[in-house]
Amino acid sequence: MKFTIDIDNGGTFTDGFFTGEGKTEWVKVDTTPHDLTICFLKCIEEGAIKLGLTAPQLLHETEVIRFSTTHATNTLLQKSGPRLGLIVTKGFEKNLYSSSVRSPALDFIIPTEMVVGIDESAGKGSVDREEVRLAIRSLLGRGARIIVVSLYRTHLDPANELKVREIADDDYPKHYLGAVPLLLSSEVSTTIDDASRTNVALLNAYFHPDMVRFLYKAEDEVRKLGYRKPLLVMHTDGGVARVAKTTAIMTHNSGPSAGVLGATYMSRLYNLSHVASMDIGGTSADISLVVNSRHGYKRDTILEGIPVKLPVIEVYPTAAGGGSIARPENKEQIKVGPDSAGAIPGPACYGLGGNEPTSTDACVVLGYIDPEYFLGGRRKLDTDLARGVINEKLVKPLDMSAEACSLLITKAMEDICAEDIGSLIKNGGYNPGDFVLFSFGGAGGIYCCGIADKVGIPRIYCFRFSSVFSAFGSSCADVLHTYESLAKLTLKRNGSQSQIQGFNRIVKGLMNSVLRDMRGEGFPPEKVSFSLELEVASGNQTAVFESPATLFESPQDIGKILDTFAEQNDIGHVDEMAIYLFRLRATSPVPHPELATHNFARESPEKALKGYRDVYWKDGFIRTAIYSQMKLECGNIVSGPAVIESDDTTILIPGGKKYTVDNLLNGVIESA
Repeated sequence: MKFTIDIDNGGTFTDGFFTGEGKTEWVKVDTTPHDLTICFLKCIEEGAIKLGLTAPQLLHETEVIRFSTTHATNTLLQKSGPRLGLIVTKGFEKNLYSSSVRSPALDFIIPTEMVVGIDESAGKGSVDREEVRLAIRSLLGRGARIIVVSLYRTHLDPANELKVREIADDDYPKHYLGAVPLLLSSEVSTTIDDASRTNVALLNAYFHPDMVRFLYKAEDEVRKLGYRKPLLVMHTDGGVARVAKTTAIMTHNSGPSAGVLGATYMSRLYNLSHVASMDIGGTSADISLVVNSRHGYKRDTILEGIPVKLPVIEVYPTAAGGGSIARPENKEQIKVGPDSAGAIPGPACYGLGGNEPTSTDACVVLGYIDPEYFLGGRRKLDTDLARGVINEKLVKPLDMSAEACSLLITKAMEDICAEDIGSLIKNGGYNPGDFVLFSFGGAGGIYCCGIADKVGIPRIYCFRFSSVFSAFGSSCADVLHTYESLAKLTLKRNGSQSQIQGFNRIVKGLMNSVLRDMRGEGFPPEKVSFSLELEVASGNQTAVFESPATLFESPQDIGKILDTFAEQNDIGHVDEMAIYLFRLRATSPVPHPELATHNFARESPEKALKGYRDVYWKDGFIRTAIYSQMKLECGNIVSGPAVIESDDTTILIPGGKKYTVDNLLNGVIESA
């Protein structure tokens, strides 16, 4: 049997999920920010060892490698991207086509002085050569490492942007322009919103250098070791594509998006109609809803205050993670986050210089986390440092014990996540009692019971591979390519044959592009499936929706599209509409993991009992049973109060709750 490898690169750890020959294995290695290829290969090496193979042996027998990364997200948060230059149409240097006086991208990802305007009044394909040369020379002189060209209304005709590139290529020899790429907005986005197209182009350029260098290097390295297929990169829209078909901006938030895919897969496997998923990591928590085995999907999003139009899986970040910093808010309360100690220096208990109390420090003080067994013992935590920083920053101003302060931190973490999950459920018009909570991420198991109780969710699922759930989620992804065509086409009810032919001609042109590319990538055309999204207008109403028909066979198909548009926008009967954009999504399946099932063993979890330690519950320490998650068997029931721990996660089972191991060796928590 062939193997599958899925790797999720985070800011602190890089996770691997491996399946094949009836086995499922996972690993965590330290992320190496200076060269992500190192941790990428280290993850593969560790996975191979767990499977009893060498890395070359594993890669030779691997059917697919899928990769997701938070590198773009971290680049934006840390403002560590390259110095950009931007050429726009004269008059839009300050607002970058937005309705506000000043674009939010200015002096965030691009300095104001790095924006230059050129005159376009001469018309299509006719910009002034000397003015363009002067603009490029000016930006290069100010230190631009990438130049973006985004001119007004180029979604309709990119001729002037292409002319700017032609002038640059003619007038600046490669040895001079050198490693300063010139990127066109019309090649990154086809949206009719000039501001969004400019923002997308700028963000893509901001992420571009590191992502290109790393992804191509990673693909080269695994090919040298015997891998013969394309490296597939996880995109924020829920699909994967080879490196050459990946734009850097589509990798932003791809790890959390993969986690939602995993939750969707599990909701189908368990036949659960309403799922709230929660991924609590070191810096933040990511939450989403999966209803009737479908995750949310949106076309407008905001990346650190910058609005863009991109197709993305709905996942919402919450400022609550293991490194979230706690401060006194008043005489009786503690505020947690939104800032985080990150991985370096990290929580005080790491012993790396952290001097602010964090949620992880609180967990150590309360006995939730065994300081000798953090990451399976690979990292020892310092309880004295954790207690010391809590004493200094919280105990003194609040006049409480270190345990009472730590418990307030834990409750604050629960409150933050519960409020956001509850709001998502309420805003969707749902009842919390109909939901189950999927808890994952390294810290999810510590807080899940308190969060579920506060939201009103009666049941929680914890997974054996919770701490690498996003890597598992990417294993559920298929190859997905999106192709767009701007072409105004008016449709009328009982339309003419020419309308049908015009619609089909555009869609078939997109299909031909898809099939050509899929065939070139080694994916069989007969397995490609299509879905069509339309951007339309009727009267004063505009909308984006999935077409009920990909190709028209009769005038009745036009009626179906009109009725779908009317129904989704609650506007009654519609007899005519104009289509402005065709967006064809093409999917080709690649191998997914098969999770092994297990027979019932026993109810007693005695074989998994590791021992006992003092854990703080409600108002005092209680000697508490500690169980090894990896030794729990199908049918085992762990009654609270108890702690279940593994190399990479900890799950708290309070009194009055029970944890039942199912036939996938996942745990279901509910009232005892």
